[in-house]
Amino acid sequence: MHPIILKLGPITIYSYGLMVAIAFLVGIYIAKHEAIRKGIKIDLVYNLTFYLVIGSLTGARLYYLLFFDPSGFIKEPVSIFKVWQGGLAIHGAILSGIITGYVFSEFHKISFWKLADLLAPSIILGQAIGRIGCFLNGCCSGIPTGSIFGIRFPEGSLPYPAYKNLPVHPTQLYELFFNLIGFFILWSMRKRLKFDGGLFLLYLVMYNCTRIVISSLRYDSLYIWNTDLKIAQVISGLICAVSIVLFIKRQKSA
Repeated sequence: MHPIILKLGPITIYSYGLMVAIAFLVGIYIAKHEAIRKGIKIDLVYNLTFYLVIGSLTGARLYYLLFFDPSGFIKEPVSIFKVWQGGLAIHGAILSGIITGYVFSEFHKISFWKLADLLAPSIILGQAIGRIGCFLNGCCSGIPTGSIFGIRFPEGSLPYPAYKNLPVHPTQLYELFFNLIGFFILWSMRKRLKFDGGLFLLYLVMYNCTRIVISSLRYDSLYIWNTDLKIAQVISGLICAVSIVLFIKRQKSA
C-alpha cells in the first residue's frame, strides 16, 4: 500500500489523486482521437471535459456525503468542496456527469447521445485507472476471504482496523480487471453499433452489472438510510434496467 507517492518539501503527491489525474488525461487523449474520427470539434470536447471534471467531482462528493454523513453535510454544506478529505462515490460522478453532459449538449445544440458515445471508452478506462489509486490508497477494499485472491493490508491502512491481518478480497483489482475488459469491448464495438447512444448505454449496463456483484464483496459500502440495502447495488440495478430499456428502444428506432 502506497497512499503517498512522493514528498517534496511541503508538496505531497497522493497516489489516489495522481491516478485520478492520469485517468482524466488518458480519457481526454482517447476522446480527442474519437472526436477527430467522428468529425466533432476538438475544442468542444475540451470544453465538455472541463465541465465534466467539475460536475463529476461535485456529484461524487455530494452523493457520498448524503449517504455517509447526511446530518454532517446539513450542518456544514461547504464540506462538499473538501475533496482532499476523501469520500468520492463513482455513482455520484456518473449521475452528475450525465446531467452535466445533457445540459452542455442542449446549450451547444449537439446530440447528447453522440457525445456520450464518444466519451464511453474514456470513462470506463478512466475508472480502471482510478481503481489503481484505490488499491494503493487502501480504500474500497473487500471483506475477508479464504480464496487465493486474498490480500493482507498492512497496519495503518484503511481496512486494517476492521480485519487486522485477515486476507480480504482486493475488490479494487477485481473492478480494475473488469473495467479493462469493458474498455476493450467498447473499443471493439464503437464502429459496429449503428445508432447513437448504443455504446454509452452498453457501458452503463456492463459497469453496473459488474458493480452489483463486486459491491457484495465490499466492506466499506454506503447504505440507504437506516436499512441494510447497499446503495451502490440499488442504483446499479436501476441504471441497468433503464439502460437496457433505452438500448432496445433506440435500437428499434434506428
